[in-house]
Amino acid sequence: MSEYMGSEHMCALQRALHARPEEFEQDPLLANGGRVMTILDPDRYGWSNVQKAAERDKIVALTMVDLDPILARLPALFGSEFEFPHWQAFVGQSSDVLHACEAVLGARKLPDGWRLESQSTPDADTINAVQSLNSQTGVAPAPAYYLRGEHIPSMLTCIYDAQGQLAACASASMRYHPDGPLSGWIFAGGVSVNPEHRGKGLGSFVNAALLLDSHRAFGWTTALEQARADNAASVAMITRCGLSHLPGKGTVLINLTGGYVTR
Repeated sequence: MSEYMGSEHMCALQRALHARPEEFEQDPLLANGGRVMTILDPDRYGWSNVQKAAERDKIVALTMVDLDPILARLPALFGSEFEFPHWQAFVGQSSDVLHACEAVLGARKLPDGWRLESQSTPDADTINAVQSLNSQTGVAPAPAYYLRGEHIPSMLTCIYDAQGQLAACASASMRYHPDGPLSGWIFAGGVSVNPEHRGKGLGSFVNAALLLDSHRAFGWTTALEQARADNAASVAMITRCGLSHLPGKGTVLINLTGGYVTR
């Protein structure tokens, strides 16, 4: 298990976020995303503060923003030499999501000998297996402290095959401030499926189980997931679980490092 994951800069940033809980407790417009800081309303937060945060961390995220005007504005603020990757937002109210997720789980059963587990305080072996599978599938792993629920309530859902190997995983966190614009929302993602078990519907299954079990644990009101527009498999998985695309809304990453972050 690695407490922090990724490049030297990303590990340093995760360590810094871990050490700044008061910043997220005091400002309802900020959230600790584990790997990067998230700003929920850049206009209210102030664009000068956005610039300062980006210059400090080199990577920050703007979540649930209007994509087109934000993407048009960022090159003038930070330079046209940088890329600003973005993801579409998918949102669902708990009643719709839970109904859809129950249908996903009811439509199939795991093979004999397989097991499904959800944990809010996973052990080191579980975290290590999840970080390894995330890395294998091109999903940037969250730091260990984040997955085990320090500072922020979180859940890790895993599917194990008959040999006890991790076949699929997904994670979620109640990262948003109780007084902020996304109060009561949960962010879900980190879905990874072992290449040996792809094509079996495990992505939808583990995502649905995560949403159901996290609702039992945390009572969230709204679920947020995100995907690139060209990632048809992720979009299908998310919508199958009862979330709907919000046209024009999404997350934009201000990445001043020039390095790869995540798919």
